[in-house]
Amino acid sequence: MIAVLSVALLTGCSTGPAPKPTAATSDSAPPPVVSPLGDSDPMELRVERIGVRSSLIQLTLGADGAVQMPPANEGMQAGWHQTHPKQWIIVGRIESNGARGVYYRLNDLSAGDVVEVSKKDGSVARFTVTHTERTIRDDYFAAAVAKDADFEGLRLITCGTRDNVIVHGVPVA
Repeated sequence: MIAVLSVALLTGCSTGPAPKPTAATSDSAPPPVVSPLGDSDPMELRVERIGVRSSLIQLTLGADGAVQMPPANEGMQAGWHQTHPKQWIIVGRIESNGARGVYYRLNDLSAGDVVEVSKKDGSVARFTVTHTERTIRDDYFAAAVAKDADFEGLRLITCGTRDNVIVHGVPVA
């Protein structure tokens, strides 16, 4: 499956129509429950350090095998895709239509920063950033997925520009 996903993701981000959000998120604070990835879908991303709060839409593979992106005209919308049972990727744009996107400051994250993901079951998965890397889009998705095939946790990934950022996070124990 990883090999198929790596090949599928090699083509980069799709600009086709985005999927609809799976559910609305609440403006109230999420419950203080900590859980691993588990079986519940992610619903909202929060990264206090860089001022990110976004509902999440599920991203699927398009007909061309590329991960679909959140709508180009909704730069503050992030989306998720599960690469394997113990790993999520959450994709967002740095900019959209000349305005800042949800991941405009993603490169400002560093080791030790906290990322929270509210899940459909009401729990919150918390991750600690381990490292941030930058990569050129030509070898972006396939290389990122292949080299981290056994990684357990979360990767925040930018798309839509040539210079991309990948933030790696592990579950908080």
